[in-house]
Amino acid sequence: MGEMIFSDPLKLNAIRFGEKEAISYLDRRFTYKQLNDRVNKLAHALQSKGINKGDKVAFMLLNCNELVETMFACSKIGAIFIPINARFVGREIAHIVNNAKAGLLIYDIRFEEEVVRATEWTKTIQHFVSVGTNSSFTKVEYEQWIGEQPSVEPTPVVPLQETDTICYLYTGGTTGLPKGAVRSHRSLYLVSLLFSIEFEIGRNGKGLVVGPLFGAASLAITIPNFFVGNPVHLLERFDPEAVLRGMDEEKTTTTFLAPPMLDAIFSLPEEIKEKYDVSSMESIISVGAPLMTATKEQTLQFFPRIKLNEFYGASEHGGSTNLFPEYMALKDRSVGLPMLGMEVKIVDEAGNEVKQGEVGEIVVKGITLCDGYYENERANEEAFRDGWLGLGDLGKQDEEGFYYLVDRKQDMVLSGAFNVYPAEIEEVLHLHNNVAEAAVIGKSDTKWGEVPVAVIRLKDSKTTTEEDIIHFCRSNMASYKIPHEVIFVEELLPRSLQGKVLKFKLRETFVQ
Repeated sequence: MGEMIFSDPLKLNAIRFGEKEAISYLDRRFTYKQLNDRVNKLAHALQSKGINKGDKVAFMLLNCNELVETMFACSKIGAIFIPINARFVGREIAHIVNNAKAGLLIYDIRFEEEVVRATEWTKTIQHFVSVGTNSSFTKVEYEQWIGEQPSVEPTPVVPLQETDTICYLYTGGTTGLPKGAVRSHRSLYLVSLLFSIEFEIGRNGKGLVVGPLFGAASLAITIPNFFVGNPVHLLERFDPEAVLRGMDEEKTTTTFLAPPMLDAIFSLPEEIKEKYDVSSMESIISVGAPLMTATKEQTLQFFPRIKLNEFYGASEHGGSTNLFPEYMALKDRSVGLPMLGMEVKIVDEAGNEVKQGEVGEIVVKGITLCDGYYENERANEEAFRDGWLGLGDLGKQDEEGFYYLVDRKQDMVLSGAFNVYPAEIEEVLHLHNNVAEAAVIGKSDTKWGEVPVAVIRLKDSKTTTEEDIIHFCRSNMASYKIPHEVIFVEELLPRSLQGKVLKFKLRETFVQ
């Protein structure tokens, strides 16, 4: 019985398109044969450290060929890969590796300071591998490490099945700390096939990667290129002018751009925008924040040949609805219709479907759903009901069946392409000696879409400043989570009978 093993298409393309370029990154270029050989070497290197089926390999990398190699190498030997947000600091890194029980961490040497800080709290990591240069801390440098290994296909110690776990994709949550969505080989394989069909990512195209591959959106839209045998050009990180230059120089055809990224491109000076030829672009896929009508119109004007897709997706389910290019002109702010393999409905508190036009929670079901959250029964009970998954996103449907996102999980702040979970920031604020109560809400912002704002009541007789609070946050969290404003209040924060802070009341008072 043939199994859908995530790395099999790469192995196949080393035969089908051996001499065709697979990856370009900085000054490096690898063919499909070379990429598959490098993946095999890494797989053997991992096995030499005792990493086998079911073992966890975490990585903290910007976009680079090593990141792609790590995912595919883990797949070949049955290991589980764990992406870590490259903007995380020590405590945040430690939470993920401890929760996932990762035994090996591959990281960019530029993050060494935070990785070393994380070791104060980490319990499970036995091996550290640095990418870039070696250091006295790791003693193992990626390139030298894999260089000593054979390039023959590795043999997993235990045969693999498509239901085996391939990765945990960590995603925030209302309880504060990120939870790991457990994805099987089969589900990621199917995401790649379905996205290839839905977004028309076919052969003879060329992918451009500008969003972070440690995030589900960029990852899910990049992998189809490797499945169909396209070259993929990687930008280390998002930079608006570098995106245009990449399109011009590499003649790419398809990419993922979140709405704030599109806005950043359009706010470049005219002379910079006119300098580059972007006519090779055929398909742009947007997700991660509502695509405002003005941004949508600018996108279609600036990229004359593209087909634009706007979809609704999550780390937990891949994609569940998509607004096809041909419907773009007909519908504003819609996330479209259910994607291939998915079912979608809108339900009330009791789980009953609401009438068309009424607002309720979007729940989805389908062939790319995750297998729940890793070791988090409470989160599983909250999210899954009878095979349907609800993430607390509120939506409605129009009379033609198109779906619209109305509001996100009550309190989530969507800043840039990143989900900012207030509970994570609140947890840090409560560590501050002078803070009695703290709540974080989102405030709309022209540049980022939304930014976090902290509402704080100080302990009696204590004083502190906005600068002091922000400085305290800076050493305890990634930069995009730091509150843009601190509001001090004297009275108790409004709370429900269960003791939860009533965020909507704070929003009414402070940000409306």
